[in-house]
Amino acid sequence: MKLASVLLARYYGLVQIEDLNLGGTAYLPEIGAALVQRYGFAKFPAKPEEFDEDKGIEFLEGRSGKQVINKVMLLSSGMYLDTQINTAASEQLWYELMGWAAETFGVTFREEMVKRCAYVSNFTFYSDAPMLSVNPILDEVRRIATSEVERNFGRRLEYQPAAVSITYDRTSTKVGTAAFTVQRREGVPFDENKYFSTAPLKTEIHMELLEKWEKAMSR
Repeated sequence: MKLASVLLARYYGLVQIEDLNLGGTAYLPEIGAALVQRYGFAKFPAKPEEFDEDKGIEFLEGRSGKQVINKVMLLSSGMYLDTQINTAASEQLWYELMGWAAETFGVTFREEMVKRCAYVSNFTFYSDAPMLSVNPILDEVRRIATSEVERNFGRRLEYQPAAVSITYDRTSTKVGTAAFTVQRREGVPFDENKYFSTAPLKTEIHMELLEKWEKAMSR
């Protein structure tokens, strides 16, 4: 497996925003302005109606040193931070931001307040292994579909497995995490063997699982 690009590395700390203002001194527009000054966000809320935790308070394209922060989103259920580095970097920056807000503006935050968290890891990669041929029956389905389409459509289109998705029962919760998927990279010819994968995992674990997957499929 050869990594092509990291598209998203998200850390989502689930702490209700109302719990961060125990002393009643945290003023979101003031904190937002300081965030822009500290991280240099290119897009940020500028109107009072944009400071709505239910809809999401969004800051885009900032920087902490040499690390680019693609997005910070404040929601009533917590805050997530996105980079294109890895989830470890996103998590570190998240706690750095929260610590700064607590020290500078009296935001009520302690690390133990984060009872739950979520990760999202998205990246593209190359592999010569048959990553999506999970069962021999798929080869028969592929051959028959290709043959039938050629006869009906008048052109040979080689059908191949294009995606595998592993997820949870979406009816079991209103707030959940991402699915685990592996699929052909959209817009790239199949013979280039480029894939896209997303997972509700730390980037390192995501990569480890795909490497195990690749070894198993290679056999």
